[in-house]
Parts: sequence; structure tokens; C-alpha cells
Amino acid sequence: MLYIDQYVYQNKLRITHPVERVVFAGVNLLCCVATGKPLVHLVVLALMLGLLVGFSKIPAFVIARLMFAPAAFLLLGGLAIAVNVGTSPERAADSLQLGPLYLGVTGQSLSLAAVTVSKSLGATSALYFLVLTTPLSELLYVMRMLRVPAVVIELTMLVYRFIFVFLETAFAMYNAQSARLGFVSFRCSLNSFGLLFANLWIKAFFRSQTVYNCLLSRGYDGTLAVLHPEFKFSPAVTAAFALLASGVIILAFAA
Repeated sequence: MLYIDQYVYQNKLRITHPVERVVFAGVNLLCCVATGKPLVHLVVLALMLGLLVGFSKIPAFVIARLMFAPAAFLLLGGLAIAVNVGTSPERAADSLQLGPLYLGVTGQSLSLAAVTVSKSLGATSALYFLVLTTPLSELLYVMRMLRVPAVVIELTMLVYRFIFVFLETAFAMYNAQSARLGFVSFRCSLNSFGLLFANLWIKAFFRSQTVYNCLLSRGYDGTLAVLHPEFKFSPAVTAAFALLASGVIILAFAA
């Protein structure tokens, strides 16, 4: 189990109906994507992170670690959008000459970079809210309620399982190499990593075939029957989610 899944199954919002969480996260995600107002994006970001830390009781350092990689990538991408490269400095407010080229920024490029970064961060936070509060089994439950084709649901479940098979195989090979001092130096690390990468796919493939054969031996016919607890809608939670989502919608689409 990934360490993220530990918080997914232990978070305090699991007592709510999965449809409430899916709809709430989806509405906020669509509001981020559909509007170009940075204020809306920042409100969604603060709302999602506040619910994850304040109500789901997921440690703040876990959220920070998860947000660090996309935030760093988006900031670098925003910097690339904000900085213009040209052969003349006229259009840039401040420019730096590097040989025949000029690096500078304009009001339009800064605005575009701010909108892009804030929109992506807001949408990422909404996606994290869904991922960190709703296990895959409950997502599949919602997909069945939405009449998603059975083949899509089965493929989703099998791919999710095979991801863990792949990671378990990789960790086992890494631990075996570490026990034999395979990463004692930089040169040994490169050699060990090459061997691991070359053999990982083959071993993972054979392990996945073993898992599939085990399913067949237990009567697998293309459908995996999964038991779900009896979910109940909470009027208080539904009203709270509806109120928060309505505020975001009004803020996003009000003139």
C-alpha cells in the first residue's frame, strides 16, 4: 500500500457519501478550468487545502509534500511564460540583453503566467481533495452509479492493482541490490539502476500474468464483484458542500 492510501482510508471525510465528495471536487475543478480569474483559483486552492487539513485531518506536511512537485513544475512553467525572448527590447518593460537576444517581461505575459499557474494549482488541489478522501473502491461505486461501461470499470480496477504489482517488484529488486552494496558508489548506482530498469518490466509482466491466472482459477469471468458498505447522504454535509460549491460558482461566473 502506498503511504498516501493510508490517509485515504483513515481521513475523517470518509463518513460522507462518496457522491458528495466526487461532485464537490468536480464542481470546483470545473470552476478552475472554466474561468480565468486568479481570485477564484486561489479561493479553490485555499478551500481544498483547508478541508484536507482541517476536516479530513490529513497532516499538513503530507499535503505540502504532494503539492511541492506540481507547484515547482508550474512555477518554472510560469516563468517560461512570463519571460519573452526577442531581438528588440521595445515590447518588454524590463529587458536583459544576452548577445543578440533580449529577455524581458510584459504586462500581458505576467498576467497570462499568473492565470496559468493559479488555475493549475487550484485544479490540482481539487484533484488532490478527491484522491485523498475517496478510495478507489468508492470511486468505482460512483462510476457504477453513473452507468460507466463495465469494461472501463474493470480496466480501472486491474490497472490500479497492477500498479502496486509493479511498485512491489521494483522495491523488492532495489532492496536486493542494496543488500549486495549495489548503490555503494555513483558508478555502482548507475550500473544497478540500469540492471533494475532492464529487468523490472519483464519481472512485473510475469507477476501480472500470475495475478491474472490466479483470478482465472477463482472463476474470474471479466467482472470483479466488490462489496460496498451502505452509504447514506448526510443533510448537513450535503448542505455544507452545496453552500461552498455555490459560493465558488457565483464567484467564478458572476459578472
